[in-house]
Amino acid sequence: MNAMMEQAIQHVKDAGELVRNKYKELQVEEKGFANYVTNIDMAVQQQLHEVLSALSPNSVFISEENETNDYATKKSRWIVDPIDGTTNLIHGYPHVAISVAYYDEHQRFGIIYNPFNDELFTALSGQGAFVNGERIHVSTNQKLSGSIIGFGLPYDRTKSGATFRMVEKVYETCQDMKRKGPASLDLAYVAAGRIDGYVEKDLKIWDIAAGIVVLEEAGGRVSDWMGRALEEGLYITDIVSTNSHIHDELLAIIRTSENE
Repeated sequence: MNAMMEQAIQHVKDAGELVRNKYKELQVEEKGFANYVTNIDMAVQQQLHEVLSALSPNSVFISEENETNDYATKKSRWIVDPIDGTTNLIHGYPHVAISVAYYDEHQRFGIIYNPFNDELFTALSGQGAFVNGERIHVSTNQKLSGSIIGFGLPYDRTKSGATFRMVEKVYETCQDMKRKGPASLDLAYVAAGRIDGYVEKDLKIWDIAAGIVVLEEAGGRVSDWMGRALEEGLYITDIVSTNSHIHDELLAIIRTSENE
């Protein structure tokens, strides 16, 4: 494993310890309707910014709680969501993750850690994907009719209609649909074969940067809702992620729902 990645993993696990220790001191601030930040988000970001920047001093640090971000940078970069699933954290719903990705022109790695069940998903470009050190792969389901699909809902509720139309169409065909909240964990669950696909609109780069590495290293496929490859430097995007086998079938249904 890459030496810098090993150190980053330890820093992420240390941040998870911070989450567990500070949870009883939770303080919540509303950024917008149903959009929150907590003292834990800020403490994790501050800690990770310090230690990750020390690992790679010339890298750009992109994170949800930054006031500004250089999304279009071509420099090496850390892409961090200090708490993916803040609403879950507030309610004690234990689907929460610290998501850290490192991208440069030579390599990418992703780290996704749920501090409440101690599950650590990791992947380094070209080296496969793992959960707690065990190799993972996407599912082998070939048909949407035998698949479980995860989905998310956008913060901008004026755009939720498109998601509900999509969910209704997909649910008519698939075996079941699930919603947990954190995009990073949904992508990791597709990578581990726990679900067969995951769809969401209006995701930010920090929601998906680590999860994309993990999923692709596990044999999965990621695109936007039109089936196009995701572009580097995008701030916000719609995502379809699958085990590869059901991708085209799922996309066809999504396109149908978009035209209604």
